[in-house]
Amino acid sequence: MSAELAIQPSRSDAFAREQKLVLDQLGLALRNLRPNAWMMPALAAVICILFHRWVATQVLATWFTIVTVVAVPLGVVSRQYGHLHSEAQDPRRIVSVSTLAYLAFTLGWSSLAIFLWVPGNDLPRLIVIMLLACTVAGNGALVGASRELAITSYISYGAALILTPLQAGEFYYDGLSVLAVLYIGYMVFMSRQIYLTARDMLLLRYEKNDLIDALALSKAESDRARDHAERASRTKSQFLANMSHELRTPLNAILGFSEMITSRVFERVPDKQYEYAELIHSSGHHLLTLINDILDLAKIESGSWSLHEEAVDLGALIGATCAMLGPKAAAGGCALHADVDPGLPTVVCDERATKQILLNLASNAVKFTPPGGRITLFAHLHHDGAIRFGVSDTGVGIAREDQQRVFENFGQGRHDVVTADKGTGLGLPIVKGLVEAHGGRITLVSEIGEGTTVTIHFPAARTTARHGLKAAS
Repeated sequence: MSAELAIQPSRSDAFAREQKLVLDQLGLALRNLRPNAWMMPALAAVICILFHRWVATQVLATWFTIVTVVAVPLGVVSRQYGHLHSEAQDPRRIVSVSTLAYLAFTLGWSSLAIFLWVPGNDLPRLIVIMLLACTVAGNGALVGASRELAITSYISYGAALILTPLQAGEFYYDGLSVLAVLYIGYMVFMSRQIYLTARDMLLLRYEKNDLIDALALSKAESDRARDHAERASRTKSQFLANMSHELRTPLNAILGFSEMITSRVFERVPDKQYEYAELIHSSGHHLLTLINDILDLAKIESGSWSLHEEAVDLGALIGATCAMLGPKAAAGGCALHADVDPGLPTVVCDERATKQILLNLASNAVKFTPPGGRITLFAHLHHDGAIRFGVSDTGVGIAREDQQRVFENFGQGRHDVVTADKGTGLGLPIVKGLVEAHGGRITLVSEIGEGTTVTIHFPAARTTARHGLKAAS
């Protein structure tokens, strides 16, 4: 069953290609027939003048009217379908309408075997047979590209050419009927060659177009791959440029102060040695934090970050974060508050990752909120059961054009110019990656001088009320 389904698209493609081939071959034949709408009535008028001495005027007028009337549908069809668009038309309808219009015309023209046949006079009878033979040859060449129109032509004109001499009832004319059979057989062979040539020509055109499309697709894929490689190269260069600065700063401090201690310049000043030791410890802690951020970001981007999910009290986690950053906020002259809905259900998440999300957001808020500002850590239950939590501040804000960039690796907003501690630009990218690992999303609303609100949206499935198995555990 699976094998049959696997080959079904190829069958469908082959059928569509065959339908297009039939329509294109029909289009070639119709374009050849387009002049017939006016040429054949004109030729009929000349024939009527030639036969005026042998055939009554009323009979000639009747035949000329028939030819003119049946030429109109053929002219309309050949103009309408001369340039086919198979995607917009029904192929079967096009073939049917075209074949019926051509059949009507061939029957009308073939009626000259009845209207122009003059009993007992060899000259006009031989002219009628000659006209029919020329018609068979000419139309075989004009419509040979289309199998349907070629069959119609040979049925109408061929039957007329074979049966017309039999009207005479003479041995000589019976021989002409036999000759007509052989003649039509030869013309059918010639039309078959025209049909095959047209088919091969169109197939070559399709292959050429397919090759052009394949080359265009390959070029587009190559361009995308090149752009991706260039972006990767730029990202690598940016990473090295940022890391060379961020890593060297604490390392230089560690090496410099440790060298001062080992040189014993301040051997008799213990307080100075303690001060340098504290600076070395601070620089080492900063370096460790930076390395941890890089490793966390690498895990997130590689998809190797694994969540250790459990039921977490988000309100308690926000309280712990406020307690941890409270002294730093107070030192900066900022007020730090918590706004948590009472009765907030526990959330199924990775506690360490969620704590890191809150710490990164709150640390940024403390860093970029001037004295007298207010920072709020909030958590609310939405009516659909989803959890929304995050951090809001009254700090310097982020410019609109920078709000997308701050979520990119090492991206920093315009607000960075107001503080000496610019950070590494890894905090928000890590937050975004951790949120998305939980199946959530992050939104940022900010205005310059008015503050920033970053909101984390966890889906309703992460509340224990909707996560029975997790809640039970």
